[in-house]
Amino acid sequence: MNTSAERETDDGTVADTRCRNCDGFVTPQFARVFGNNRNEVYGCFECMTATEIKKGSANHPEAAERARQDLRR
Repeated sequence: MNTSAERETDDGTVADTRCRNCDGFVTPQFARVFGNNRNEVYGCFECMTATEIKKGSANHPEAAERARQDLRR
């Protein structure tokens, strides 16, 4: 059973289409590329910089929270 925030991906796994840090929308492709092994995303372009996402911080809850705090400063 999929909720509205989840979509079935090509490989049969479910991609979460919401950032768990700020609840912003992310595409299933973004979740597959930048999320963790369960396609969970803890940072997106709404709450992190592109550099932080590229470095892999979007799949770590602690790193995402730190980035969000830094963005508020």
